[in-house]
Amino acid sequence: MEQHLRGAKSLEAWGFVRKVLDDLTAQITADARDERELLEGIRLLNRVTALCTELTVDTDPDHPHFVAMCTPFRFVGGPNPHGAYWLAMIGGDRAYRLTGTRGTSTYLGLQVLAGTGMNPRRMSNYLGDRDLVLDADGAFNVVFAATRPDDAELSGAQWIEIPADASSIVIRDYIADPDTQVPAALQIARLGAPTPPPVLTDELLADQLTAMGWTIVKLTSLHRTVRPDLLETPNILITSGSESLGGENTTPDNLYMLGMFDLQDDQTLHLQFRPPETRYWSVTLENIWHECLEPLLRHSSVTNRGIEPEADGTVRLAIGARDHGHGHWLDTGGRTRGFVTLRWLDNPQAPDVTVRVLDGKALS
Repeated sequence: MEQHLRGAKSLEAWGFVRKVLDDLTAQITADARDERELLEGIRLLNRVTALCTELTVDTDPDHPHFVAMCTPFRFVGGPNPHGAYWLAMIGGDRAYRLTGTRGTSTYLGLQVLAGTGMNPRRMSNYLGDRDLVLDADGAFNVVFAATRPDDAELSGAQWIEIPADASSIVIRDYIADPDTQVPAALQIARLGAPTPPPVLTDELLADQLTAMGWTIVKLTSLHRTVRPDLLETPNILITSGSESLGGENTTPDNLYMLGMFDLQDDQTLHLQFRPPETRYWSVTLENIWHECLEPLLRHSSVTNRGIEPEADGTVRLAIGARDHGHGHWLDTGGRTRGFVTLRWLDNPQAPDVTVRVLDGKALS
């Protein structure tokens, strides 16, 4: 019976995915400092694999749909947990219409990533909410295509010219106040006549599995690829523009300050700063694998709408396993180390941030 079997390329690609999982398991085992980090790393690998299946194997550029990058339990890849990330796989040789309503969220960004196969991904297009054309009801109509469609097909839409190797559209929707703000609503469809679903071929599945393997590597190895120097210099913050973190990972209107906390059980990492004038900023804690710390269940992240500065405009944050009253407490959940990410929207001047490690209840 074996002589009748086909699928050699897919079997080879599936072998690659299996090797990726084995190699990453070994990497996690080597990089984990304690049992908790090991367990969270293995769990992360499973969560990333599930996400990457949705992003590669379960996609069809002729019938695009948005995949939620984050779920109530999955916050991988160092995301901003206050809002939503949506990704739709596309093809640069096709045209797409994105429609929806803006809502009342603080920020909405539309990003096109390009690069296919083994080529690195890059940001080819970016459309921020201040350049997004809205009608009187807050609705938008955007067409993504390599060449401008005719007027009848464009139908008054805002046209974004994409490259031939465009591969995905990423949406970022930041919510500063979940009690009052309404997120954006989105729909995407390919322009033109409907097409039947493709027949699964050996070449198609092999390409999907290969993409799946490389995406798993990317999302599981961020601690080694995005400012790995932070691992050797804990309890300080460095300022990074979006370009230094990879254009495919960020948007150009965000400024970042990054650091790693490395604390004993009774220590607090104390941050003090005066926020710049901006419509949005946030501070988020992540574990060593750049996974947010149960943000829907634990107070491990806060936005500018969630904290009231003191009379002189100063914000004081206290990062640690216990609240010793040093400031607005962000809970590490008992983790001894992890990452801290500060996001400032609209590229303000980076504020001066004083960083101190406090022992117990000491205030100096």
